[in-house]
Amino acid sequence: MSTRIEETVYRCSNFIQFLLLPPTCVLCQQRGQRGLDLCVNCQQLLALTDSCCPGCALPLPAAAFGLQCGRCQTRSTRIHTTVAACRYEAGVSGLITGFKYHRQLAGGRALTALLLDAIRDRYGQPSLPDLLLPVPLHPARLRQRGYNQALLMARDLSKGLGIPCEADALQRVRATPPQQGLSAKERRRNLRGAFALNPKWDGSHYRRIALIDDVVTTMSTVSEIARVLQRDGDTAREIHVWCLARA
Repeated sequence: MSTRIEETVYRCSNFIQFLLLPPTCVLCQQRGQRGLDLCVNCQQLLALTDSCCPGCALPLPAAAFGLQCGRCQTRSTRIHTTVAACRYEAGVSGLITGFKYHRQLAGGRALTALLLDAIRDRYGQPSLPDLLLPVPLHPARLRQRGYNQALLMARDLSKGLGIPCEADALQRVRATPPQQGLSAKERRRNLRGAFALNPKWDGSHYRRIALIDDVVTTMSTVSEIARVLQRDGDTAREIHVWCLARA
């Protein structure tokens, strides 16, 4: 099935779902918009990204629209493009916390729908990545939480864009302490050697890969995964990052 047909099927199924189960805003519980569990007023209150660095999605002044931030201009990076639906501010942070830790999946789906819109705005159809890889959880963390929020996001994006999603290509092979409160240097050290490719996975034919995560702060996690994906000098492989929020 072609990408365009898959996307059409996804849109039709969303329309049927809207008719049978009208959406409800996850913030105020009023009627949502078609295909989105957010009402117009609450969506306008969220800190949506408008002007940001195309390399790392760091928010920038409106006058800098389309320009890279100083860090991306002066430092080499393994990340080609980063797309974030929102800035990690009030409202957005609460939805992500509920999605990530308290099984409030409706909030995650609503933010993923906003991310899908942001991705469509950023890319033309031919230039989309050809594979989605969710950032994995360590097995111990997965057992504790019961689900990987990045995988739930990736599956929704896969349906919406017609791009395959590989759930087991990446593995988190080392449990690491939480990243909160660590400096950028400490985060990089904390994550060194934490990820590996599944030895049974053959991804040699994928040249443009999008990593899916909920929040990006210092880019440490996705940069470490990009290092793993580009190991052995495979710098021709293009790594993109798609996230719900940029902190």
